Order: sequence, then structure tokens, then C-alpha cells
Amino acid sequence: MTLLELCNRVRQESGVSGPEIISVSGQQGMIAKIVAWVKQADTDIVGMRPDWNFLWRTADATLVTDQQNYSVADLSLFNMDKMLSFQIGTRLLKEVSWEQFKYYGYNTDGKKGMPQGFTYRPDGVIAFYPTPDQAYVGTVEFSAIVEPLLLNNDESLIPVKHRDVIVQKALMYYSSHEEDNSLYSVASQRYEEYLTRLAVDCTKPIVFPHGNGGLY
Repeated sequence: MTLLELCNRVRQESGVSGPEIISVSGQQGMIAKIVAWVKQADTDIVGMRPDWNFLWRTADATLVTDQQNYSVADLSLFNMDKMLSFQIGTRLLKEVSWEQFKYYGYNTDGKKGMPQGFTYRPDGVIAFYPTPDQAYVGTVEFSAIVEPLLLNNDESLIPVKHRDVIVQKALMYYSSHEEDNSLYSVASQRYEEYLTRLAVDCTKPIVFPHGNGGLY
């Protein structure tokens, strides 16, 4: 279902009278609100967790000799929201917290070599340790930035078979606005059921391979 189709589903199930919506642009009154609620529902659900399978992406990124800190632009990962893993050859780098990174002195000891791990600094910059002693090409797994639905034919990243979850979430917004407790109760129950199915199909447990607090 496209954005336009989702909006028409919500209009039909809400009981709002009037002809079929032919465009999500230039609407007024209740139809404009329905369009806004559908967009918001999709954004809320897709942005709910970074480990949705449909947000998963992979790409190569190059670490430069003697450079420890990298922005997303430095790694040419412009559509990356969150880095999930970084692998150099067969070595999977360990992610540690910024507090651990500082505690072990990884940001100040000047050691160079093949990186063993990385951290996110509070400003979003990614720091690697040890500082690369040469250029390394790594394989990155990451979650993509969520782009909002805008145009008639835009489609959600949520798999087609699960897009009814968007409809029910939007109906919750509508029924709350209209103080329709009966519709809200039904939509809320359906939303929770559909969201559970989505989570079962589109997430998996995260496994952390290292047990200690450091990188070795």
C-alpha cells in the first residue's frame, strides 16, 4: 500500500464521509488530518526501534592511516542512522560505551594498529581503537535513516503484509481526536496484535560476542 492507499484505508475505516482521496497534497480539514496521522503513524512505528530488519543495510567504509575519529561523512555512510557492526576481514570490532573507552584510555594512549573496537562519542563521532596504522577497508552493517512518507506513491519501509499496523495506529490518532472510545479500543487492540506480528517477523536477538569490558 502506498501513502495514498493507506490514507484511503483510514478514511474508509474511520467512517469519514466524502469521495476517495486522490492526492495527499493540498488537502484541508479532516482529510488533511488523516494524511498527517498516517504519515505520523509510519514514522512512529519505523522509528520505534533501530533493529528492524527492514532498516538493515551494509556497505564498505575505509579507515585512514593515523586517523582515530570519523564522522558519518568521513565513512561515506550518508544514509546511516546507527552503526550495528564493523568488520575488518574476519575480525568483528567490538563496540564499547564512551565511558569505557575513556576508562581504558583508548582515546589518549596513542596506540596504533589494526582497530579492535569502536565507540560513539557524545557528539556522534565514531572513534576507533587502536588508531589505524594503515588504511583498512571494513564492512559495515547499519540501520538506515528513516525518511518520512511525502508523496502519493511513497511506500513505507514496513513490509507490505504488515502495513495494516500503520492503518490501525492512524485510526488510534483519529479516534482519540474524535473522542470515539469504541473505535479507539478496537484500533488499539488490533494495533498491538499487528505490532507483535511485525516484531516477530522483523527483529532478531542481538548477540554480543565479547564478555569483558575492554577491547581485548
